[in-house]
Amino acid sequence: MNDKEVYGMGEILSNVFTNIDSTRIQQGNDIVTIWEDTVQKIYNYGPKLAGHTKVVDLKNGILLVETDHPGWNQILQNYKDFILKGLKMKIKDLEINSLAFRVKGTSVSLSESYEESKKRQQQEYIRKIENDEKKLEEMGFRNESSGEINPKVKELFKGIFDEK
Repeated sequence: MNDKEVYGMGEILSNVFTNIDSTRIQQGNDIVTIWEDTVQKIYNYGPKLAGHTKVVDLKNGILLVETDHPGWNQILQNYKDFILKGLKMKIKDLEINSLAFRVKGTSVSLSESYEESKKRQQQEYIRKIENDEKKLEEMGFRNESSGEINPKVKELFKGIFDEK
């Protein structure tokens, strides 16, 4: 496009929406509707539970549902088999094998595998330990060269942590 070309809003919108798959949008709407219908049938919790949950994602046969309180997650977990059976009865062409739950405001997603998540958490813990050790050295609690506790600090705590 050069500086002299001008496009109308209709043409721009047409170009944007041609890449959107309307069947996937309809499937998403169907999942949300069927989710609400299925969850509302849970004895004693139905309407309240439906009002406190929201379908967030579907990937690799796992439906991710968000709640506004961890207690709702527990109730959903207790009725997981019932919900899965209800979803499968109403959505025959869509494969949903499992449910995953998260509390609103958390960053749980279906994009990373368990192994990736575990590795990321391990790296965060290692980074935290290294930072804590560095702070101890800066405060004079550890000797930088040996990693041993500073003798002056040992003297302060003498008798408190000695083995009996």
